[in-house]
Amino acid sequence: MSLPSLRHRLILVLGGAGVVLLVLLSGLMIEVEHKMEELSLRHWLEAEMTRYSDDWLRLGSAAAAPSPRQFSSYWTDAGHLPQWLKPYLTPGFFEHQLGDEDKHFLVRPHPSGAGLIYLVFNDDADDYLDVYEDQLHVVTRLIGLALLLGCLGFGVWLVRLITMPLQRLQQRVGHLTPDQADFIPDAPWQELRDIELALLAGKQEVAAVFAREQEFSRFASHELRTPNMVILGSAALLGKIDGLPAPAVRATARIRAAADEMALLTETFLLLGRKEVVEYPPQQVAPLIRQELTRLAPLLLREMVDIRLQLDDDSDVAAPLALLAIALGNLLKNALSYAEGHIDIRLCGSVLTISNPTLAQPDQILGYGCGLTIIQRICEKLGWQINTRLENGVFSAQLAMSSANPSKAIKD
Repeated sequence: MSLPSLRHRLILVLGGAGVVLLVLLSGLMIEVEHKMEELSLRHWLEAEMTRYSDDWLRLGSAAAAPSPRQFSSYWTDAGHLPQWLKPYLTPGFFEHQLGDEDKHFLVRPHPSGAGLIYLVFNDDADDYLDVYEDQLHVVTRLIGLALLLGCLGFGVWLVRLITMPLQRLQQRVGHLTPDQADFIPDAPWQELRDIELALLAGKQEVAAVFAREQEFSRFASHELRTPNMVILGSAALLGKIDGLPAPAVRATARIRAAADEMALLTETFLLLGRKEVVEYPPQQVAPLIRQELTRLAPLLLREMVDIRLQLDDDSDVAAPLALLAIALGNLLKNALSYAEGHIDIRLCGSVLTISNPTLAQPDQILGYGCGLTIIQRICEKLGWQINTRLENGVFSAQLAMSSANPSKAIKD
């Protein structure tokens, strides 16, 4: 499952924030520009209207009209009011879009007290601020672009500040195996330092558990060899005694078989717990299967089970004999213990498939010793694959005895 990158997400967020800031700044500057233009034009109109009103009070109808170069003036009592001005019947400053032209005008009571006077800018007389507006637009864009670049630069710096310690922590997580040396927590932030300390403590705990497991396997295996040799020797001596009752003979045979199994398990545990290079001689698989079936023949006496064999006599694998024998014996005994009616055993190349009908539940199929757990450990050691499935009352186990990574299978 692919997850989004924190670095990319932060860059997008900060870049988006910069773009939004640029848009807001541009909108603000446009609104400020509009308000400044409105104030300037209104001040000019009011100043001209004040002058005209003062002249009217002094000179009456002889007062000079507002400058005809910049303004057009209309008096409702004098008639000739343009059609587009007729809706404006209240004093105030207004803006009207007349075709392509934006008209600004002022409505005031006439100084004579009769009717309203309209003072309107001529044509483009109210566009004298356009040059300054264009300059303001350029300056606004440059400032916005500088802010955007500054935000992006700050964002890149902030992303590096955040993600570099996280990348370092990610690299350390990938080297938390017990065979790696302990790292020194050096994160610049307290939160990451706490995570590093927790990871280091977990790594040390796992390494300690792993070391105890290997030491236990080695020590237990070595300590089991001595009593096992005593048991084998005693069983051999009992076998030389003539005239033993039949139950004693059978008991002696069972003791010898159990001692052989114990010796095989001891060798298996030693191999599983060993770190150094192990010899992997080629082994013929079909003869070992037949040998294990012969050894497990007493299980067939309990119930009638039909064994269907399809063996490739040319099949061989590179593995220690003890590990291969334990894996095969475990699978075969598992099938013989829970089979109902028949067992299908098929060996094709380096793939062994064993299937059998069973009435047991999945958690009841334990098999030889610690069950399939030992086979899984053997597969991890040799780089093999074990797949089990219980479907429609048929339990099947497939053991692929070929390493996908030969170097890992040779050096564990």
